[in-house]
Amino acid sequence: MEKISNCKICNKILKGKQTMFCSTFCKNRLHQSYTSQKERGLTRKIKVVQMAGGKCSRCGYAKNYAGLAFHHLNPKKKEFKLDARSLSNRTWEKVMNEYRQCILLCHNCHAEVHNPNMDLETVSLSRLL
Repeated sequence: MEKISNCKICNKILKGKQTMFCSTFCKNRLHQSYTSQKERGLTRKIKVVQMAGGKCSRCGYAKNYAGLAFHHLNPKKKEFKLDARSLSNRTWEKVMNEYRQCILLCHNCHAEVHNPNMDLETVSLSRLL
């Protein structure tokens, strides 16, 4: 005897090999909604940050997940940023391939790595004007 189940979104009776959703439309309403993507991105960021040690590899900052970013060691090999949007919309395999090319930095250290010539002690205001 077959078990009768219903679509998680519209409650229609599922047919054949359908196990959760009656159509791609219903599946995407759950998985592709802004709320779902945002939640998936945050969950994945927390996981990847924890995998990287949970703190800035340069200064040790570990107060807020939003204050941490992934820095690509070789920008020529960078395929995409490891931000919440990319984390939510890429396969876990692609995320892990990109993660292996990065170190975890706080936003201050990340800015310093990308702009070493902007040190407060060496840059004069007249030089910038």
